[in-house]
Amino acid sequence: MYQISLKKYILYAIIIILIFLLIYFIYSIRKPLLEILSPVFIALLLTYLINPLVNILEDKKIPRSLGIIIIYFFVIAAVGVALGFLVPELIRSIRELTQTIPVYLERYNILFYEFVIRYRHSELPIRIKELLDQNIYNIQQSLMNTLQTMVGVITGAFSLFFDIILAVVIAFYMMKDIEKFKKVLVSFVPRKGREWIFVLVRDIDVVLSGFIRGQLFVAMIMSLLTAAGLWILGIKYSLILGIIAGLLDVIPYFGPFLGVVPAVIVAFIDNPVKIIWVLLLYFLVQQLEGAVLSPKIIGNKVGLHPVVIIIAVLAGGKFFGLIGMLLAVPIAGILKVLGHRIIQSII
Repeated sequence: MYQISLKKYILYAIIIILIFLLIYFIYSIRKPLLEILSPVFIALLLTYLINPLVNILEDKKIPRSLGIIIIYFFVIAAVGVALGFLVPELIRSIRELTQTIPVYLERYNILFYEFVIRYRHSELPIRIKELLDQNIYNIQQSLMNTLQTMVGVITGAFSLFFDIILAVVIAFYMMKDIEKFKKVLVSFVPRKGREWIFVLVRDIDVVLSGFIRGQLFVAMIMSLLTAAGLWILGIKYSLILGIIAGLLDVIPYFGPFLGVVPAVIVAFIDNPVKIIWVLLLYFLVQQLEGAVLSPKIIGNKVGLHPVVIIIAVLAGGKFFGLIGMLLAVPIAGILKVLGHRIIQSII
């Protein structure tokens, strides 16, 4: 009995070591791996979101391939109608923004050095001047990096477009032959551990399904509200800034702060007084999300403490950048379920 228990602990230790080695290997090749697998990740997300609808149509005696095509048709039609209104403005804004960002950088530098000269010749206390001298250039560098990052985000959007097209094709075949994929995956699981794996997958699905779908829906609402509010305030590139705010809002706690920076920079260069209105707008939208949208739509699907979420997001951003921050909460939720199941098995 003692030997069986010892073998069991040794097996768990080997599994844990192999998991850590796998994580280290993935981290060492993370950049090329993310570039290669990004269409696959998007395809998996599309499959996760759309497959329940395909199953409903299949229950109504509609073949899977036809059901996928029907859903694709309605999704593409809806997106097409939305883009018909948005694309002309979006293209104009992107073209204008890419042309004017160098001008913005030059104007910002002028305003920055004017500010430095004024506060150094002002009657501010010496201590405050020293404090400004210590931090002003770090702030300037951060703002300059943000403007340059905006250019990278815009150019990266075109690459993302082609990844999405490829992902749609991959997702079609994933959903069409999903039962075959399941059988192949099951064949790799030892018979003794299948029930344990099936329960684990079911628990993970319960944790993630509501969170992912709810988070995407909230992000879409946040994009629309932010873009509409910025348009009312007369802020340039309101559509792009709204989309950026919605996408970054997916990142818990840090996303709202990252999303407001581009709008503040644009407002500052256009008219510094508008910064107050922009900050007020983002504050009100975030209050609406925190008090109404997230509790009603998402709730506490993942079941993680806020401290755990913050640490997960920081770790994801440190090791994998923006993608890591986006995936941090779902992965933390999976690890929580996995850890819970392992502890239950041992006890």
